Amino acid sequence: MVRVEVIAYTPTEFLEEMDVTIGRCRELAETNKVTWVNVVDPDGRTLEDLETLFGLHPLALEDAQNQDLPPRVDVYDDVVFVVARTIVWAEELDTDQLSLFIAKKFIVTIHDKVFPQLEESRIRLRKKDPRLLKSGADFLAYTILDDLVDSYFPHLDRLQNIVDELEEKALAEPVRETANTIHQFRRDLLILRNDLRPQRDAFAELARGELTGFRKETREYFRDVYDHMIQTLDRLDTLREVSAGLMEVYLTVVSNSLNEVMKTLTVIATIILPLGLIASAYGMNVAFPGKEDFSGFIVSLVLMAIVVVVMVMFFRRRKWL
Repeated sequence: MVRVEVIAYTPTEFLEEMDVTIGRCRELAETNKVTWVNVVDPDGRTLEDLETLFGLHPLALEDAQNQDLPPRVDVYDDVVFVVARTIVWAEELDTDQLSLFIAKKFIVTIHDKVFPQLEESRIRLRKKDPRLLKSGADFLAYTILDDLVDSYFPHLDRLQNIVDELEEKALAEPVRETANTIHQFRRDLLILRNDLRPQRDAFAELARGELTGFRKETREYFRDVYDHMIQTLDRLDTLREVSAGLMEVYLTVVSNSLNEVMKTLTVIATIILPLGLIASAYGMNVAFPGKEDFSGFIVSLVLMAIVVVVMVMFFRRRKWL
């Protein structure tokens, strides 16, 4: 269901309205206030209103509705269009798209789901952060993207915990299910990195500060967002390398377990071999002392027992058992 929210502010004023029309948002944008219009799950009519009342390019609006685009930065006249992706983790690890239209006095954000990350930016505005209220829409864009990237780090910590758990499982439970889990985890990491990698280049363009409506003093702040993006990708690379090592650990443990089984079977076969030789000797069709007497049977059993004891002691001394 479509939901439109708006925040408008100056250094001395702050206004927030929920469930408003695009027309009302435009009224606020025409004042001297910096205006943030947040649109959740827009329909065709809402997009038409944004195009008509805010002059947003129809191609950019079409991309914003697509919700499956890689991160990038485009410029349409005096509006900068930014596509960013955020990490979501419900039942599975995935990313969602956040589209931003950044002009000199207004920002329009479009997404198809509720983004908790945007609430952090709203809280700063509600607390009337003086630096934010005195700045333009470009600084608000920095604030939104900074909160977006900062939201990655708890997910990265969670991924690190999963790596630690998988390492313990690979050592303690080297079963096929563990291998499948490691493989799926590596696949999820690869998809996540591929989704976020273009965002590094997009943020680098923002950090250069050569875009319409972006002040030079905001450039340093976007560099900070860019640095955090680099840290995110570096951590993802590290996690992928560690997860690749997990599969090697799993295969090593499985190989060692198989070697232990083969060693045990070899020891058993080695012990049985002389027992079979003794039994064969006493079973030959040749007369020898004790063959026709019960004592011969007892002697053969005692001899077998002695052989077993001696061989077990020998194997233990060699640390094969």
